[in-house]
Amino acid sequence: MGIFNNVIVRLGIFSTVYIIVLIFLAPFIDHLFTSLEEDVEKKETNFQILIEVILHTIVLAISWYFLHKYLRQYLEKIMNIKMKEATKTAIDIISAIALVGLQRNLIQKLKYISYEHPFRLADLYK
Repeated sequence: MGIFNNVIVRLGIFSTVYIIVLIFLAPFIDHLFTSLEEDVEKKETNFQILIEVILHTIVLAISWYFLHKYLRQYLEKIMNIKMKEATKTAIDIISAIALVGLQRNLIQKLKYISYEHPFRLADLYK
């Protein structure tokens, strides 16, 4: 029985690696998109902001998919272990929270859309 067979050790190692990777990757993705202040200065319409929110979310989903698929395989290979279902679930939760939580521009725009400026059909093109 090796040290990597301990669930706590496995969760700790995988979580640490995922968090470190996400701390560097998430801001890079966030900076691909403009902030709400920049959009307001450019006088973008609510529809344009909505499209940017959708695109930002799609980029996050694609990034998360590839990160989850290839980082897990890489970690399993170098550590010579197979990730169990409990570890997969914990890593999914951690990576989703970290990846989305570090998206400052997306969070600002979502708050704008949902609280400060609720979308109405008449307001989409203003």
